[in-house]
Amino acid sequence: MIARIQNRQENDTGEANDAGFHQAFATALMDEDPAAFPTGLDERAARRFAIYRNNVHRGLQEALAAAYPVVKTLVGERFFYAVAADYMRSEPQRSPSLALYGQGFAAFLADNDAVARVPYIPDIARAERAWLEALHEADAPAMMATDLAGLEDRLISLCFRAHPATRMVSSNFPIVSLWQANQADRKPARQVPIPDRAETALITRPHFQVQMTLLDGGAGNFASQLLAGASVGEAFEYALAQDADFDVTPVFARLLASGMFCGFTLGDQGF
Repeated sequence: MIARIQNRQENDTGEANDAGFHQAFATALMDEDPAAFPTGLDERAARRFAIYRNNVHRGLQEALAAAYPVVKTLVGERFFYAVAADYMRSEPQRSPSLALYGQGFAAFLADNDAVARVPYIPDIARAERAWLEALHEADAPAMMATDLAGLEDRLISLCFRAHPATRMVSSNFPIVSLWQANQADRKPARQVPIPDRAETALITRPHFQVQMTLLDGGAGNFASQLLAGASVGEAFEYALAQDADFDVTPVFARLLASGMFCGFTLGDQGF
């Protein structure tokens, strides 16, 4: 009995020591001081820790750069990597997937005093995050207009299910125009004028390829209501109340073609 108690106490002490070392390791790993290392390491191990630390920092910063390329272009590399380093150290927890790293980056940018001088940057980050999430979302067949054949007289009552990859980001700034003008594959033949207006980005993944579509005020209002569960008739009434000139027919056709839905309900029936 005494031996078992002693063994348990030794195990508990060992686990506590391990937990303490792991915490010290994690703290030193994200310390702002590049010379920081956890206590208990000899000089040779400390040098290896410094190499590991540098690789972790660079890997996380490059993951952010890959996830937010337009933000990096707009603010410049030097500023971006400085902000990325601050974000990395302040983040309380992170996704186990490096491909989805940076979930809270847009909110972090919104609270950054330096970024406040360029107020559209956080919304650009929100749009890029939505694009990244759409890329990695679950697969599902997208609805097409042909799926509504025979229901033309009952369209007003339909409610739609959003495709898992569908995202919407609304902004007081021209985020879609800025995003499109700063794509890496865009030909720099001439300067593209950026309109001074609010824009809504619809991010979808039809045919397994992510796309970002600009929705104007009426279209954005209509789409947001459909995504919230409203029927076509309710969404139309809402959009019309915001814009008396709203034309639902071309907008509805464009939304169906975008692949933003994966099914619909008609009364108690689901399709």
